[in-house]
Amino acid sequence: MVSSIVKARELLQNKWGGGWSILSTEEYARVPFFGNVIKQSRNVNGKPVEYYNILRHFGWSVTFGVTEDHNVLTLIQWKPGVNQASWELPPGGIGKIEENTSRKTILKKTQEVYLNETGYGNGAWQYLGYVMIETGKYRGATPDSHGFRAHMWLARNLKSIKDVSHAPEEMIEVFPVPLQEFREVLESGLFVEESSVAGAYKALIKLGLLSWVNHYHLRKDEIFVITSGKEG
Repeated sequence: MVSSIVKARELLQNKWGGGWSILSTEEYARVPFFGNVIKQSRNVNGKPVEYYNILRHFGWSVTFGVTEDHNVLTLIQWKPGVNQASWELPPGGIGKIEENTSRKTILKKTQEVYLNETGYGNGAWQYLGYVMIETGKYRGATPDSHGFRAHMWLARNLKSIKDVSHAPEEMIEVFPVPLQEFREVLESGLFVEESSVAGAYKALIKLGLLSWVNHYHLRKDEIFVITSGKEG
């Protein structure tokens, strides 16, 4: 039996991978801080259709950072995009990167900005992969890129290295959360930034605080999870 992953890979890489053929590409507008908007005309079933995408030149990382005293460092910060305070994992933007920037360089930039925002550093860092942000909007650093990646990290045994102060206009506060409370944080409906949520779940699984069940069976429209021989 062919697995879903094998079937999906066939669709992603072969059948739909290239998309509609490109007729033209041009810069449409400049967006300060974010990059440029490009307009591409594509041949859709014999008709030209225009698509607009934003190039994002700066990198993005989120870190589930656990201190020596078992607190997870989070940020509560007013964000202009949502026009309200947002509860997230630091650091977020890590400065301009190129399409082929190495993971080592991304980690270095992440650690530098993380230290400046939280005052914490050192520790053991582990890469958790990446998620794509708004695949219908962001292209990446160049017109030939394939998405804007949010890189996710797990950092353990972080140490307080320096005091930090943020500019008043940033409206930002470093907010430590006890590690044992983070499951409730995810269920609260207050911690909702997409890359932070994905990074937190992956980190908790890596730490052994959340786990996949090994067995299940389907009955009608419900999934019954089997753990220790019992249905739940």
